[in-house]
Amino acid sequence: MKLQSILLFVLTAVCLPGIQAAAPNPPPKLVVAIVVDQLCYEYLERFHHQFEDGGLKLLTDGGAFMTAAQYDYGPTVTAPGHASFFSGSSPMMHGIIGNDWYDKRTGQSMYCVQDTDVTGVGTDPETKAGKMSPRNFIGSTVADQMRLHWGSKVVAMAIKDRGAILPGGKKPAGAFWFESATGNFITSSYYMKELPAWVQTFNERKLPESFIGQTWDRLLDAKEYPNPDDVESENTLSGETTRTFPHKVLQEKKGGYEAVLSTPFGNQLLAEFAKAAIEGEKLGQGSQPDLLCISFSSNDYCGHKFGPYSQEVHDLTLRMDRQFKDLFAFLDQKIGMENISLVLTADHAVCPIPEQARTQGLDGGRPPMSEMMTDLQNKLVERFGPGRYFLGAKIGNKPTLSNNSLFFNHPALLEKQLTPETVTAFVREWAFSTGVIHAVYGRDQLLDGRAPGVIGQRITKGFNGERSGDIVFVLKPYLIPGSGKAGTGTTHGSPYSYDTHVPVIFYGSAFKPGRYADAFGISDIASTLCAALGILEPPMNMGTPMVRILK
Repeated sequence: MKLQSILLFVLTAVCLPGIQAAAPNPPPKLVVAIVVDQLCYEYLERFHHQFEDGGLKLLTDGGAFMTAAQYDYGPTVTAPGHASFFSGSSPMMHGIIGNDWYDKRTGQSMYCVQDTDVTGVGTDPETKAGKMSPRNFIGSTVADQMRLHWGSKVVAMAIKDRGAILPGGKKPAGAFWFESATGNFITSSYYMKELPAWVQTFNERKLPESFIGQTWDRLLDAKEYPNPDDVESENTLSGETTRTFPHKVLQEKKGGYEAVLSTPFGNQLLAEFAKAAIEGEKLGQGSQPDLLCISFSSNDYCGHKFGPYSQEVHDLTLRMDRQFKDLFAFLDQKIGMENISLVLTADHAVCPIPEQARTQGLDGGRPPMSEMMTDLQNKLVERFGPGRYFLGAKIGNKPTLSNNSLFFNHPALLEKQLTPETVTAFVREWAFSTGVIHAVYGRDQLLDGRAPGVIGQRITKGFNGERSGDIVFVLKPYLIPGSGKAGTGTTHGSPYSYDTHVPVIFYGSAFKPGRYADAFGISDIASTLCAALGILEPPMNMGTPMVRILK
């Protein structure tokens, strides 16, 4: 009787007027995934009043803006970021543990997307720049899931090879990156035998050459930039001797177009290439959704030199806002923004320049990690006798760090009848005695999930059992590797908020506009987007869809 009552209630509810079964959202014509290399969340807050309507404001004010989004792993560098945001996983699973890493099988350094079995296309076939593919990446991305579900056309592009290759999945219609030596966009034989006609036509325009000799000055009046321009700890652009505006794009003596990349002209180059791809590949014109992945890199090149509180980063972000306004207008004209789903994020943020941090009373610095490794080797010899305790060691058996990690020479430890745990405990106490290291984690500790606290959890998610080392160091906040003396520029890679807090914005008819301060991990992007599209998430997805932003 109880079962009959339940069935009667369900049938009655279904048949009541006004109650309808929810149908899936109609898919967009085009999905656009934008990554801005080294875009800090705070830039979208600090500079919002200077953005124009139709640019970044279209997303911050008209999209679902996840204001508390974080990378929940370390190391926070370019390759893991691009591999994680669209796969919904972390280095623990997808295996991209850094931009490069020490390969225990070969004893050599492994670049994240290197593939010696392929050749360059659109360049010298044997040049290193073309020998790239996604084969080191484990799993799949949203790009692969869209191809499985709809047979979508996928095109990925970036200035950096890893920025195009890793989000684009295993078999996109094309993945293209910029070769600074020639000024051309290229690909590899993994993807195709020759460049599409539209790419060849674009390269023939010689846009990078037109940027050489150009002047980069402030977009707005100088008084609109609150931070000083001439800061001693900032670096200079290639070929320049001054740190201040106006800047000149000067070609290096060796030739090539590397100098363009640290300026707004680098982002402009990629935006123009994106327009060419939309037209050349007829993206968004078919019966099923297509995907365009774009990774803008000039913010990273500029940020490393000048830091997050510089006038240069401020101005480059404002100019990127105008470049996005132009790109969005192009998309609206060709496809209609109402037919597009878009997600914007960053692959990491960045540490303040340590010397600038010190002026604010923070303990910024550049500990001499190379000298510290020499000291560690000497201490190991004093305690356990002469020996080569670590792989990748250079002259003098000095330990060599790879992504802040050390790799044990296990046969040597076995010969000395030393357990990894014994050496790890010794190294940990040595590290704490230096005064600059916050934490030290051992391999078994990370594999067993015994690293406590938020920092320990982040290092665990960034640790891959097959590829990572045996000991991982975490420097204290506002410290970056250096010589121990004052230096210039800055970097990223830590598990701290200045490196992990990035913007995430979803835009399109499937998303409820608003500002959401909910906890949101970078792995939640893929699951949220897949939920909006009504497709299966990537198999190694660790994230959870943010249901309350979905219509």
